[in-house]
Amino acid sequence: MTHDMARGKRIREAISRGKFRKVHALAAELEVSVAAVSRWQNGGHTSLESACALADLLDVSLDWLLLGRGTMDWHRNSAISATELQMVLALRNRSAATRSNLVGLVESIPPEHP
Repeated sequence: MTHDMARGKRIREAISRGKFRKVHALAAELEVSVAAVSRWQNGGHTSLESACALADLLDVSLDWLLLGRGTMDWHRNSAISATELQMVLALRNRSAATRSNLVGLVESIPPEHP
């Protein structure tokens, strides 16, 4: 991974929202140096292993942390039901026009509130 200031900013944000108020405590928990955490916060190189451990420890989405995709808590809402998966798989065999029409149909149905 290359130097990436946006990634460093996301790492700083995740740390500030997490349970670790001191970088030293975070570094100790991850079994890395304080300098390594500082380097990550400044957009420096992060190994995939360290990024996974950091995302797991701070309970943030790895996609968001590394790439800025989705939201910080996207991983908590990513599970789909068996029915949703069945619908996705069925739609893959349909044309783009059919998929678009079906999305329009579903969106036209008022949401149900439990």
